[in-house]
Amino acid sequence: MKELTFYTVTYNVCTKSPNQSIKNLLQWESKNEEAIPDFCIFGFQEVKSQPQNLVLDSLFDDPWTTAIRDILCTFDFVKIRTVKMVGLLLNVFCRRKHVPYLSHMETSETRTGLFGLWGNKGAVSFSFKVYNTTLCFINCHLAPHEEYLNDRINNYHNIVESQCFGLSKKSILSHDYVFWFGDLNFRLEKANEFSSELISHKINLIELSYQSANTLPELWTVEELHNIKKNGRAFKDFFEPMPMFPPTYRFLVGSSCYDLKRRPAWTDRILYKSNLLLKKESRLYVKSYKHIDSIKLSDHKPVYGEACIYQMSCENCIEKNKRVTFYKIQQWLLETENEVTLRVKGYVPCVNDWIGIYNEFYTSLDDYLSYVYLPSESYNFGSEEQSNHTNFDTSTLCRVRFLPDEYADGSKSICLKFSETSVLNPGKYILLYFSRNNNSVLGTSETFEAKYKPNPCSTLREFGW
Repeated sequence: MKELTFYTVTYNVCTKSPNQSIKNLLQWESKNEEAIPDFCIFGFQEVKSQPQNLVLDSLFDDPWTTAIRDILCTFDFVKIRTVKMVGLLLNVFCRRKHVPYLSHMETSETRTGLFGLWGNKGAVSFSFKVYNTTLCFINCHLAPHEEYLNDRINNYHNIVESQCFGLSKKSILSHDYVFWFGDLNFRLEKANEFSSELISHKINLIELSYQSANTLPELWTVEELHNIKKNGRAFKDFFEPMPMFPPTYRFLVGSSCYDLKRRPAWTDRILYKSNLLLKKESRLYVKSYKHIDSIKLSDHKPVYGEACIYQMSCENCIEKNKRVTFYKIQQWLLETENEVTLRVKGYVPCVNDWIGIYNEFYTSLDDYLSYVYLPSESYNFGSEEQSNHTNFDTSTLCRVRFLPDEYADGSKSICLKFSETSVLNPGKYILLYFSRNNNSVLGTSETFEAKYKPNPCSTLREFGW
C-alpha cells in the first residue's frame, strides 16, 4: 500500500507582503524526513493586486510564491504550478521524486466579482493526475458580508458548473479527490442573538488550547457552512473535520485579539471530497486540521490541514507511467552538438512534445534553462539528402532519428541531437520530457555534467630561456 500525504494551507493575507518570517506556515517542527508530506498546497486570498504587481507577477514569482519556495527548496520540493487571478493565488509543490509521475496538469479559473467580470472574488483550480489518482485543488474567495449567504451558495455552484479540464472536459467533482479551500466567508447566523462581544466572551471563557467548534456548541449550531452542508444547498458530499480552532476572522492586525467591529467567524476552511470512499484500493484520511496563531500579518489566521491518501498496487502504476526512459548521458560538451538517446514505450512522440534542460537542483518546473521542441518532421541528421536542404535551419531544433531497434516489450529508441547553444555554462543538469498533448511529465534523465572540450593547447610543451 502506498501513502501520499498532502499539506494544505489557506490564508487571507489582507494585501500584506511576507515581510516577516512565515516559516510557521509549515508546522513541521517534530517531523523527520519520512514524515514530511509529499505535496504542499498553498491558497492565498487578497494578495496585493495593483496594476504594477500584476505586471511584475506575469514576469516573476510574486513575493508569497518566492517566500514559500525559498522555504520548501530546503526540503527538496519542486513547484509544479502557480495559478493566479487578481488577488487569488494557488501554489502547488511536490517532492522531487514524484515529478516523473505527474500527468494531465490543467488549470482553470472562475470570476465571480462584479457580476462575473472581475476576479477579486472567485476561484482558481489545478487538476492533475499522480500515479493512478486524479486530484483537483480549488482555492476560492467567496462573496463577503453576513447578508450575502445566497451569493456564497451561488458562487459555489457557478464555480462547479463553469470549470472543466483538458480535452476530456473533466469536471471538478469527477476527480478521485477534491480539496476545496480558501476564504469561504461563511459567517454565524442569528446576528441579533450572537453579538461580537458575546462571541468573543464565549471564546475567551475557554482555555486557548481547548478552543474548538466542539467546545463552542452554541456557536457551531448557527455556523452557516455547517448548516448548508446538512441541508444540501452547497458542498454536498464534501467532508470537513470538526475545526479544532477558534474562529479565524476577524483579528486586530498584529495580535490575537478580535476586532469587535466584525463578528468573529470560521471563514477560512478546508474541505475534502472523495469519489473512492467505497473502494478498497483507495481512501482518504485527515490527520490534522488547525489554525496558526503565531502568524499575525493579517486580520485572518492561516489554517492548515494534513490529509493522507492510501493506494493499493501503486508499483504497477509506477511502471505504467514510465513512458520515456533516458539512457545515461556519458558526455556533454559545451559549444558543440550533443546526442541523447531515449526509449519510448506505449507512446508516440508528438510534434508538440518538448524537452526541458534544468539545473540539477531545480525548484520549479518553470525554471528550464532552455528547451527544444520535437520538429514537425523527424529526419535522419546523418543523411546527405537532408544536409543538402540549405534553406532548412536546424540550429534551433532538437533533431530526431528513430533507431531501427525494437525491443521485446514494444519500446523503441530515439536519438536526439541538441544544438551547441542548448547548455551555455559548465555544471550539472537534468532533462525532462514533456507531452504537450496531455501536459504530462513522461520521463526524466539522470544528472549529467556539461564540460568544455579539452584544450589541445594545454598539452603543448612550454619553452623558456
